[in-house]
Amino acid sequence: MGTPSSLSRFLARLRFLVVATLGAYAAINVLLAAIMPFTQGWPTLGVTALAVPPMVLVMVYAVIPVAFRVGSPR
Repeated sequence: MGTPSSLSRFLARLRFLVVATLGAYAAINVLLAAIMPFTQGWPTLGVTALAVPPMVLVMVYAVIPVAFRVGSPR
């Protein structure tokens, strides 16, 4: 991390990590809260099987593009 460009890359990766983590956390909590009334009493594997496809879509089309925009080197 000696040169300014390596510091810039490090900070960009750190911003990407923070935005992606917060986005994934928010997305999975909203998704689980939305499906909870329909999956009351289901086993954990059933709930996660229902939650994974929309979670992947949210990550691919919303969270990751935003994280790339925020995390790009400045």
